[in-house]
Amino acid sequence: MNKTIRAVLLAGLVLACGAAKGEDKSLGMTADLTLASKYMTDGFNVGGNHPAWMPSLAVNTTVPGLYFQFWSALPVDRNNQQFDEYDFMARYSRDFFDGSAFKLNLHGYYDYWVYPHDEYTTDENGATIAAQNKRGQKVHAGLSLLELFPLFGSHLVPSYNYYYWFPDQADLFRSGAHQEFALSYTHALPLFIPGATHQDVTLGGSLNYHDGAFGVQSGWSHTTAMLGTSADLFGCTLGANINYQWSYIESVDPENEFWAMLSITKKF
Repeated sequence: MNKTIRAVLLAGLVLACGAAKGEDKSLGMTADLTLASKYMTDGFNVGGNHPAWMPSLAVNTTVPGLYFQFWSALPVDRNNQQFDEYDFMARYSRDFFDGSAFKLNLHGYYDYWVYPHDEYTTDENGATIAAQNKRGQKVHAGLSLLELFPLFGSHLVPSYNYYYWFPDQADLFRSGAHQEFALSYTHALPLFIPGATHQDVTLGGSLNYHDGAFGVQSGWSHTTAMLGTSADLFGCTLGANINYQWSYIESVDPENEFWAMLSITKKF
C-alpha cells in the first residue's frame, strides 16, 4: 500500500467520522484501518518484525448475525510484498439467551485467503510443483459466555475458538487445526477524552494448541496476554492494544513476541 493510498484511506475515515457525528443513517457497513507493529496470527509471525497495515470492509446481510468481509494485511515496507494477504470472508456473530446469566455469543467464519505475490513451488511432501499463488481456506467456530461470571461491575468472559486450515488443491499444504482457550475482561472507564461517548479498558489472554497445520509440530504452541483500550469519539471507535506471546514450539514461532496495534473503525 503506497503512501497516497494510505493517506486517502486514513483521511477518508477521519472525515467520515466527523461528518457522521450525530447522524443515524446506517448502511450496514463497517470500515477499519489498523496499523500493527508486526503481523501476528494464530501464533505465527507473518513477515518478520515489520509493521503492516490491515484495512478491512464488512457488509451486513439481511440474515441476523451474518456479514461479508474483505480483510487484508499489507507490509508498510513495499519491498516485502510477498507477505501481502487478502482474505474474503463470510462471518457470523450473534448473541443468544439475552437477559440470562447464560447469555452466549456464537461466532465463526469461512475464509478464502491468498498471498498474491508469493507462490508454492513444492507441495506438502517437498515434491516440486508448477508455481502457484499461496492460497487456502480456513474455517472457524467459537463460543463465548458473556455474563456467567460477573466481576467488579462487568464480566469475565471465557471463550473457546477452533480454527481449521485446508488447501483448495490436494497436497499444497498440510491441513490442520488451532484451538484457543481465552479469557477477557472489559470495563468501562470514566470519560476523560473530550468528545468521547464511551471509553473502556480490556485485559485478555489465551492458551493455544496446534495439531500440525502447515507441517508444524503438534502441541501447546503459545500463550498470549493483551492490554487494550478503546474510545467512541466523533462517530468512530479508536482502539489501541499491546500484546505479548510466549512461544513454546519452534515450528510455530521460535521466539517470544511483543507487538502493538492502533485502529480506527467507522460504521456507515
